[in-house]
Amino acid sequence: MPNGLKKWFMLQVWRIQQVGQIVTIAMLSATLAGVVFNQIQWRLEGTPLYNSWVMVPLLIASIGIVIWAFSIWWDLRMRMWREQATVLMERNPYVKEKMTAKEILIYGALWLPLMEKIGSADPKMREATEALKEWLSRSIKSDEILAKDVEEILHHVGKPGSSLLDFTKK
Repeated sequence: MPNGLKKWFMLQVWRIQQVGQIVTIAMLSATLAGVVFNQIQWRLEGTPLYNSWVMVPLLIASIGIVIWAFSIWWDLRMRMWREQATVLMERNPYVKEKMTAKEILIYGALWLPLMEKIGSADPKMREATEALKEWLSRSIKSDEILAKDVEEILHHVGKPGSSLLDFTKK
């Protein structure tokens, strides 16, 4: 499968997953509201809540608020997203050689100049510097989305045009 087609397909999967989570919660709330309403309807006889057009939306809203409150607690107290991000980076065997846009900027703007300065006196450091330059350059050249992300970060920092990253001008 061509690389561009794979990325397009994964983008579509990601989009569906993002909407799917909200749709799933909405469907869960609606289903639970219908089930709960059928179980408690006999208790509401003689009240305006006996009408399903009134009570089911109230139940949907109540269940939605409970789910939302739980999700806020999950985010603020449990902080599971931090561990999820760590697991994503550690356990994905297919991205060990890939760099993120931030890594490219940090290595290119901070570490390479230091390594070049040290490498002027140390041949081993010079060799390591050339290897890192090649890796960074290959990363940017092989992934146009990554190159665009790097350019966006540089623009955000206020240094558009890759003026900080001279390794890309080979």
